[in-house]
Amino acid sequence: MRRGQMLEDRDVSYFHKGITPQTTESSLLISSSKYLNSPVIRDWLTSHYLRRNGQDQPVPPDTTLGLSQELMKIRDPIRLQALIDREKEINPKFKAWVEERYLPSMTKEDFAKYPANSLGGIFHSYLVKYGYEVNFGRAVKLPCSDFEFIFQRFGLTHDFEHLITGGGFNSLGELLPYFVRMSNTYQHMSAELAKELTELYVFGGFRMVMRAGLHYPTSWLTTLDLMQRGIKIGLTSESILMARYEDALHLPLPEAREMLGVRNAEDVDSWHDDEVFIEQRQPTLDELTRIGRPDLANPA
Repeated sequence: MRRGQMLEDRDVSYFHKGITPQTTESSLLISSSKYLNSPVIRDWLTSHYLRRNGQDQPVPPDTTLGLSQELMKIRDPIRLQALIDREKEINPKFKAWVEERYLPSMTKEDFAKYPANSLGGIFHSYLVKYGYEVNFGRAVKLPCSDFEFIFQRFGLTHDFEHLITGGGFNSLGELLPYFVRMSNTYQHMSAELAKELTELYVFGGFRMVMRAGLHYPTSWLTTLDLMQRGIKIGLTSESILMARYEDALHLPLPEAREMLGVRNAEDVDSWHDDEVFIEQRQPTLDELTRIGRPDLANPA
């Protein structure tokens, strides 16, 4: 029997019940999904969900390589504004947040004044250690529309979300703020608007999951743990998106989390697994032969 013959011969017609073949006069691929209709997104998805990580193509820029630009291009701004207007009618906290347009302008030096163990001080240490620049000031554009404000605020708070949720500033650490954002936005906004505001995070978050599952099995349980932590934080915390992180910069991280209403968050060390995930080292024999992760077991 040749390899794969048993699977090829298996009768799967039972699973095909209810499928109705469709026809079209179009000479091009056409679908009811705007995402599938986009050749840019199809190419991005294929490449970044199936590829390995490598030093020639770092992980962080992935979503800026056509995805974010294409999502903006195919977005319906009139419908998005209508959803925002409806949200302002049914969600007073959202209305107050959007209409305040809080977009502070800060520099790297502004964070140097905070105590070393504070949210602002820890943020400053990461800026210095990794040579990062801040989005504050450079990204701020006023006046702006409602959705322009929302997406500007996204950019200003992402690095704070790393710290406040406990995700390290590494590739696997991105999973925490990604899954917090995906769950928390739905917890504090109506579903249709939440969907519009989390498109990029769905694509970006699950690219990490796919790569870990397909290429880096020794990091898989850590990946699941980070996803699970992110979802729990997101579902139990006050709004991450509407949080005023700047008011908590002077506080130690645990106190900042309490002030901001961030619950079930703790710092997670994902650096060891991340080295394998981004192919800076090969997994050790112990990692390759271990069975399970008792340290991740949580009967509760």
